[in-house]
Amino acid sequence: MKLSERFDSWLGWLTSASHNLRSFAVLRILYGLGLLITLVPSIPERSLLWGAASFWVDPEAKRRGFFTFDTLFPKDNPLVFDIVFFLLIVLVVLFTIGYRTRLVTVLVLVLVFALQANNPYVLNGGDTIYRITLLFLIFANLGAHYSVDSWLAKRRASRRGIRRWLVPAYLANAAHNAALVLCCFQIIIIYVVSGIWKLSGDEWLGGTALFYSLRIDAFMLYPAFNELLWQSSLVIYIATFVALWVQTLFPIALLWRPSRILVLVSLVLMHAGIGILLGLWPFSLVMIALDMLFVRDSTWVSVTGWLRSTKLGALIEEKVAERAPAPAVN
Repeated sequence: MKLSERFDSWLGWLTSASHNLRSFAVLRILYGLGLLITLVPSIPERSLLWGAASFWVDPEAKRRGFFTFDTLFPKDNPLVFDIVFFLLIVLVVLFTIGYRTRLVTVLVLVLVFALQANNPYVLNGGDTIYRITLLFLIFANLGAHYSVDSWLAKRRASRRGIRRWLVPAYLANAAHNAALVLCCFQIIIIYVVSGIWKLSGDEWLGGTALFYSLRIDAFMLYPAFNELLWQSSLVIYIATFVALWVQTLFPIALLWRPSRILVLVSLVLMHAGIGILLGLWPFSLVMIALDMLFVRDSTWVSVTGWLRSTKLGALIEEKVAERAPAPAVN
């Protein structure tokens, strides 16, 4: 294939349609859950973590040079701080359910950045991924499926016909697909760099790194589970090598569908284990969400079709159909 033909093919992929819409919808839900897991349980301690009582962290926060530090979440005005803090929670809920998704995504990005700037000591690595990818996601269509926006769009279409958008379709598709490429590139870089660093450590090559990770007292969410895993050297050894190589070989594994499925399943299980055994659920959910971008929409259609075939799915679909508006008559 000539270079010009390759370019035309790539340009057609970029502008003809928005890809992985269902994967982005799943990502939106997981992102929202990850943020809520951080914000909601912290409501009683919000002042100590980010508000007026967190003055102890100011020197470190200022040293990092966040331009939003102490601005949108002022430490000298508890009332304004509480208003903005609970506004952020409301916005994250709206983001999760997919209401006014494009506008809400921008607001969530700004407020999450501002809140994280107030106290870098309570961050766990997932914060950086949130900030980077939320910037990309501003240009993605996150509300096309599994959202209030999609439900409202269907209602409007049934009543008023097809809605015309101000932004040309090819431009909207290009922005969405560019966000997809950037998010996928970001997660590939994370895994490859993480794998390379692991290769430089004797514990990972020796198959004992997971043992030491599970023995960090500060991250033991369920100590009994961690202790149970310690009892099997074989499990620790295998899990350590799986975590090492699925990350290091991630880009290569994506090229072949069976290996892609294998590494994605392994990584989802790995991050679920990090959430359960180390308590780092916000980090785990953001990583799982980005992994979902490598799942085709056809796979999600198959999964939702299977769920609809179950009794619970059929019941939910019946209730939704009862509330659906009658089709417009011309």
